[in-house]
Amino acid sequence: LLNGCQVELTATIGKLSQTITVTANSANKVYDGSALTETNYTVDGTLESGDQITDVVISGSQTEVGTSVNQLVSFKIMRNGVDVACYYNTVKKNGTLEVKCKPLTITAATHEFEYDGTAHSDETYTVVGLVGDDAISAVVEGSIQYVSQSPVTNVLRRYAFTSGNANNYCVTTADGELKMKYAGCTHITITA
Repeated sequence: LLNGCQVELTATIGKLSQTITVTANSANKVYDGSALTETNYTVDGTLESGDQITDVVISGSQTEVGTSVNQLVSFKIMRNGVDVACYYNTVKKNGTLEVKCKPLTITAATHEFEYDGTAHSDETYTVVGLVGDDAISAVVEGSIQYVSQSPVTNVLRRYAFTSGNANNYCVTTADGELKMKYAGCTHITITA
């Protein structure tokens, strides 16, 4: 009995020198909120005629940014309904699952006002790249009152994730601009 197989000595010599390596494939993607899995695999080595790899079990999952093992758990080498893996030197190799950060841009508003003698501001901002229910809150500061001040930087001071994991994103911030222009001419009629 050898490796769980009952084999003849003449068959054992030589056949056990054949190495079959099954490797779980690696995979990567940009964060999208869903789990990354990879069930494909590669086989190195030459099987005897009529033998085939079956029942390959791979276990691995990565959702957040980072890496983890894509484990090659088990496989069989079948011939006519019989597992003959023990006739080979079998090697299992793992792969790697990697989730990369998703680009995210937060931009303070750009706004042009008409001069009316009062100070104006725009505290709004746009966010491009959020996934699912992830959310951000940001603070924008800027004020303009006179045409001669144009343009004034509308500064994105800070931001924070109110939902979701900040580590899943590669965040880029950008300031906006506040401008002031003269209003159109207004005709005033003065009567005595």
